Amino acid sequence: MQIYTRKVVWDNRLKRALTIFFVACIAALVAFVAIHHHEVVKQRQAFDAPSPETSNVPASEPSASSSAPALDLVHQLPASASGVIFLDLAALRSSSFANELSTLAPNSAKDPAYTEFVRDTGFDYSRDLDRAAVALWPQTSPTSVLALAQGRFDEAKIEHYALRDGRLVKSHGQKIYEVREQGSSRLVRFTFLAPDEIALADGPALSQVLGSPNPHRLDPQMSARIARISGAPIYGVMRTEDLPKDLNIDLSHSTQLARLLRSIHAISISGRPSSNDLKLFASAECDSTLDAIQLSTALQGLIWMGRAALADPKAQQQIGPQWPALDALLKAADISHDDHLVDLRLQVTSQMLHAAFPVRSP
Repeated sequence: MQIYTRKVVWDNRLKRALTIFFVACIAALVAFVAIHHHEVVKQRQAFDAPSPETSNVPASEPSASSSAPALDLVHQLPASASGVIFLDLAALRSSSFANELSTLAPNSAKDPAYTEFVRDTGFDYSRDLDRAAVALWPQTSPTSVLALAQGRFDEAKIEHYALRDGRLVKSHGQKIYEVREQGSSRLVRFTFLAPDEIALADGPALSQVLGSPNPHRLDPQMSARIARISGAPIYGVMRTEDLPKDLNIDLSHSTQLARLLRSIHAISISGRPSSNDLKLFASAECDSTLDAIQLSTALQGLIWMGRAALADPKAQQQIGPQWPALDALLKAADISHDDHLVDLRLQVTSQMLHAAFPVRSP
């Protein structure tokens, strides 16, 4: 979601938002440590019930937000990616809950650099970006992020903006714009694949989406994981060999939990906003059924500890006025296991948002 700078023709807020979303997706798994379910069967039935906006859409079929063009966008990403994120912003704009959530984000209109960017390029991600598919790699890789974005772009204005301090090269018969990222030796490269589609990367992986007639580049395992959640307007999939290391978590005090987290080799997360809530679903793929059972049991035990701690007035005072939102979050979440999977269902409501981010008087 690092990519936009004052001298780069892409909005850093987009990449920042995508990055924050991906980190939040991963954090949802870690939140297993502090979550427990209440009235499990009743809650799962309520969670799995279709939202009013999608009540006529069969559960086994993708919703309108995951149309064939959207899936094609995702499947154009390189097969080597460690993580994949998809955002259907056009669909999210029609959700009152997503709009309510967006009001909590910093106002980009108050950022002089971004205001200048919008004026000079004619592009505002909150208005003009419809869909984005992002591939992620470790920061040590030659390319750390590659994004495919669909929306409304003024190619002439964007080209003029990019060439202020960048240069134009050609590859596979296409014009590639190169701009050096501020404070980094990396080159940000982007090209127009179509009038309404841009490909952008902070490394050489951009060439992997150029000049190939194959519209499906993702490997079968990643494609299968995406197919299970592609009906959602927001989703992400990550594979990992060492989750604690990837998240930079020190679990030296808990070797058992560290071992169980290392047994996780993939995480899938999706979100479905409706009028009053956001339904989040996360699934962690463990090495074995035994690992999934042990991880689910251990996390549920830690959840009870977290809820007990929140019942302490001293803890509530330390957390501040947001503690009711955290308490509601802990009570709303549901952890289960099925074969080698550990699943998390979490329903975030408007009330939770208002409790977590109280409106302050000017």
